[in-house]
Amino acid sequence: MTRSSPVAVALGVLGVVFIIVAALYALGVLQIATSSTSGPHYKHAILFAVLAVASFVAANFARPKTAA
Repeated sequence: MTRSSPVAVALGVLGVVFIIVAALYALGVLQIATSSTSGPHYKHAILFAVLAVASFVAANFARPKTAA
């Protein structure tokens, strides 16, 4: 399997997007896929934070390594 720099960049950008969405859920601004419209949704915020961490870990594995 070849390692690709564009894939690593894309996963990093996706991680940043997940962080932004998590912050919006934690602040109660974003109400996507929720039945109620009041207050922050911390479970959704935690889910997106975990997805952000997973994206950053995947980006680390996808980036090209330099030979030492």
